[in-house]
Amino acid sequence: MLNTDEKDRYEQKIKDLRELIDISKSLNSNLSYATLLDSLLLTCMGRAMVVKAGLFIRHNIDSTDFTLYRNYEGFNPDKNVDFAIPEKSDLIMSLKKAKGCLTMPELLNDIRQISDIKPFTILEPSLIIPIVMKKDLQGIIVLGERITGTGFSDEEKVFLRNVADLGAIAIHNTFLLEVSSTDMMTHLKQKHILLQHLRDLFANYNGENITILMMDIDHFKGLNDTYGHSFGDTVLKEVASIILKNVRVEDMAARYGGEEFTIVLRYIDNEVALKIAERIRSTIEQKEFIQNGQIVKTSISIGLAGYNRETDLIPVDLIERADSALYKAKENGRNRIEVYEF
Repeated sequence: MLNTDEKDRYEQKIKDLRELIDISKSLNSNLSYATLLDSLLLTCMGRAMVVKAGLFIRHNIDSTDFTLYRNYEGFNPDKNVDFAIPEKSDLIMSLKKAKGCLTMPELLNDIRQISDIKPFTILEPSLIIPIVMKKDLQGIIVLGERITGTGFSDEEKVFLRNVADLGAIAIHNTFLLEVSSTDMMTHLKQKHILLQHLRDLFANYNGENITILMMDIDHFKGLNDTYGHSFGDTVLKEVASIILKNVRVEDMAARYGGEEFTIVLRYIDNEVALKIAERIRSTIEQKEFIQNGQIVKTSISIGLAGYNRETDLIPVDLIERADSALYKAKENGRNRIEVYEF
């Protein structure tokens, strides 16, 4: 016969297990990498009752650093500080071997290079949760002080580490999906993923604005012929990076083929879409590349078209209209934006 305390602990364990099952279902239902990271962070914040939380993660498959994810909450970090932790640092090695959550004093006992934990000393987290799968670190959750002013009990630390373990599995699976759907040179989505995305938007259309930007690097063949394909690859990567920095989580940017790129924008009108297109165009125009000691510049032409349910029955219909506007931009002198007019 269980006494009252034992019964309470038993019931709490059952409640925690049920909650973990629900969390697992929620995390694994997120196919978007960005949405998954947000969901994991918010889940930990809610359970831990904190208003400050951050997530260190690899930004892409080539990353050798864990950097502070852009959707951190409450910390307000100094923009002039590089919140990056090298993969080969003592800190990462220590977190890979950690069997549970850590406080800052506990972490300091294992670290020889104090510079390794500079991001942590600035953020001053009260709890550090490694996200580990098969001895490979997927990320690091950092939590601030609790709103209750109390510390974390051993049971709460175990629960949060279990959430992180579930997050590790979801991150790994979503990362594999991201890799299989991403152009490895530019880190943009592949063409077939973009087309499927548009099919899904058309099939589930509920009246929101959908806008397509078709973009093409001007005189790209000439750049390749003059400076070599390696330089051409550098230009492709930099242009793609600029595009990625100017799209939101709900948008999709893809490499459509060669030096041509496509962005699907949602929930904004043509005026806002034009501002995004102009920001991309002007940033690329101002970008200076150094090749063999000389400055090389390039530009991009952009065609814009908004979704029309009456005429755009399949994705290619909308894409062709944006492509027509792109062709007009090329004809009218390049390095400009044209909007498709019916």
